[in-house]
Amino acid sequence: MPFIRLTAKQKSALDLEIVPQDARLELTRVIRYACKALDETAITLLRENKFINIANQVLGKPIYVLEGDDWGEYHPAEYAWHHGQRELIMRLPSTSQLAEILADYLQEELMRAKQVNEILKKYGCGFFFEEVENIRDDRTSIKVNVMPVESIEEVDLNNDHPNIRRLAARMDTSLSDKDFAGLLHAAASVFETLAKDVMENPNVNSQTLAGFFDGYRKKSLLPAPVLDYMLLVYKNRNVTPLAGHGSLTAPTITEEEAVTLCELTKTIVRIERKLAEQATAVKTKKV
Repeated sequence: MPFIRLTAKQKSALDLEIVPQDARLELTRVIRYACKALDETAITLLRENKFINIANQVLGKPIYVLEGDDWGEYHPAEYAWHHGQRELIMRLPSTSQLAEILADYLQEELMRAKQVNEILKKYGCGFFFEEVENIRDDRTSIKVNVMPVESIEEVDLNNDHPNIRRLAARMDTSLSDKDFAGLLHAAASVFETLAKDVMENPNVNSQTLAGFFDGYRKKSLLPAPVLDYMLLVYKNRNVTPLAGHGSLTAPTITEEEAVTLCELTKTIVRIERKLAEQATAVKTKKV
């Protein structure tokens, strides 16, 4: 049986999963290569059209039907439009949509599972693809595997792309253990990781959130009070006992504050990504 859909449980698990912009860029480069037909621009166009329409099905966008002239040739505007749309395929989708689009590409043998999995693993993504041999008809089906959060590598905050779903799980564990300082530390790390992904600038990867927050504020679509809250959380992490450093003093975070922080952090991640998706979609329509 071919890939049909993600399960509700898989979609829920991917709700807090962020595929970094660097990973999306590398996947875009794979698509460019797959589309390219040397000295056959029309073939390149047809391949791009197939990639775009498969993505459009998942995104709920109209299918674009290519129509040539009486000679079977295409208007130059078609090439320009398809080249632009090709560059957006990996930028527009949410994580669950991206997983479904990639699964469809793999099912159609437009990409190779090994190459896609290597990119996802490099950037700490918590899902991967598996090729399953079907004995009945000697065909290969694609299966999406969403890793249980406990099986994702323990977060390395020195890594440029720590897994946000793993950090969210750390927040939940800290809340259960009443380790509110640890929760604060994890929440601040989520905000820093999210901000670096939005910035799309490798120069900030080695900086702290405070070091590039002004740039993030300009690029983020979040309301100013939310951004102020994120910066306050980050600053509190650095001064709260046991959150950013060792201390003999007990942390002053209450359980009510910890619960609020835990849930707000997850919500902010979802909102930031949703606003970015909508903004990109609006720009696409204007073009």
